[in-house]
Amino acid sequence: MGRSLDSEPVPNRERLSGRRVLIIGGATGIGREIVLWFGREGAALVVGDLNLDGASKAAEACRAIGARAFAVRADVRSEPENRALVEEAVARLGGLDVLVNVAGVMRAGAVDAITEEDWGFVFETNVRSQFQTVKYALPALKESRRGSIINIASGAGIKGGPGITLYAASKGACVVFSRTLAVELGRFNIRVNAICPGFVDTPFNDPVIEYLGGRSEVDRIVGSSIPLGRQASAREIAPYVAFLASDEASYVTGQAILIDGGMI
Repeated sequence: MGRSLDSEPVPNRERLSGRRVLIIGGATGIGREIVLWFGREGAALVVGDLNLDGASKAAEACRAIGARAFAVRADVRSEPENRALVEEAVARLGGLDVLVNVAGVMRAGAVDAITEEDWGFVFETNVRSQFQTVKYALPALKESRRGSIINIASGAGIKGGPGITLYAASKGACVVFSRTLAVELGRFNIRVNAICPGFVDTPFNDPVIEYLGGRSEVDRIVGSSIPLGRQASAREIAPYVAFLASDEASYVTGQAILIDGGMI
């Protein structure tokens, strides 16, 4: 059910021309599709990820279509590595106009099964890393005077669900972090928004699929709770991120944009 993926929008080849972009968590899934979309729209890119092989392949795919793209290995749980990643991106690109924080992890399970280690790992990866990369990117974004920060949150950060208490709490923090930053940074003409996907068909969601009882049960839940009757593809998220990075979104800030097929 729902519209065919054949009707997906196509990239605007010039929309992001001249934009200098750091995408963190761009090796796989939604992040990789964002990297490829930005490359098609003419951006110059640094792809940061712990998975250097995946980041390198994404950057190579962008170079194959004529975009400037570099891959840098970084563990977002490490403040020194986050700082070094931002500094290298600014050096390679000659500045920075757009920061996209995609890196994240999923942990699923009942709330009384969550450990202190789980809590720390998820919040360090999903929330603290965004704070650190924003902090270190701010000088370059202020200099840009057309800065855009896009943090990938989740529909779970708007409305929780069974077995995702920890994940939802971390993504709710991303939403509030983004909205508050928008107020603080508006005077520098830096826009800040959060993207909140719903069910997206990538291996990232394997832990929650297992918790909910397997793929067939998730398909049943999707069919009964999402008006469009299906999960999204990662390709369906990327154009919205590119829009928020572009001049077309010059008056859009402080938003948590749901892309969830009508679920919420």
